[in-house]
Amino acid sequence: MDIKIKEQLLGRFRAYLDELPDAALADPGEENRQTDLYSLFGELLALKNEVRLESRQVKTALDEFRAVFETLQASQAQLGGELDRTRAALPEQRRAVIKPVLLELAELHDRLEAGLRVLRNYRPTVLSRLFGLGQRERALLQAITQEQDISLRRLEQLLISQQVVALSALGQPLDPHTMRATEVEQRREVGNGIVTEELRRGYLWQGELLRLAEVKVNHRPEPPAPTASPSTELSPSQPEPPLHG
Repeated sequence: MDIKIKEQLLGRFRAYLDELPDAALADPGEENRQTDLYSLFGELLALKNEVRLESRQVKTALDEFRAVFETLQASQAQLGGELDRTRAALPEQRRAVIKPVLLELAELHDRLEAGLRVLRNYRPTVLSRLFGLGQRERALLQAITQEQDISLRRLEQLLISQQVVALSALGQPLDPHTMRATEVEQRREVGNGIVTEELRRGYLWQGELLRLAEVKVNHRPEPPAPTASPSTELSPSQPEPPLHG
């Protein structure tokens, strides 16, 4: 390169440096430092790499959150299914718990009713009348009968509130689904398979069988078979009928 051209370029560079403000020549660590294109592109590249790294981290976090949400959704669906099954099985569980209690209450009702029947049919003996105990016995029996009758009515109300009703078996044909024949009697005036006596009352609970009824069933005796007349035999004196060939 020519020396004159070099001198001209150096002169122009000196003039450029003389025209620069003092802020441009300050320490690079100061805030008013100007950034050249190389530094700018370097910073942009570093920023791009940092943004890319943060994007990857955000994507990883989103994937982890998505997996957690899917797990929570599956757990919620499973919990909802278990809750639905529990709700569906609750009536059967309730029936399984209440049924033994209702059976005991039905048995207690029958015993109270039988005891009340005995009290109502009781009559003082002749000996108690002779000793003047008949009046006191009647008063005592009347008080016991009233108390037992009140207890029986309350028990009946409790059974009715639980939709427990007694089966009507007397005079009805034997139903093997609700009755069990434990005894048999023979009456000609009653049809076959008709219930003549309730030995143990049966009960329905909400339209379903709670306890079988034990009944006595009639079996009408068969009429005697007619006696067959003796067959007529041919006497030896009578000729045999001719055979037609």
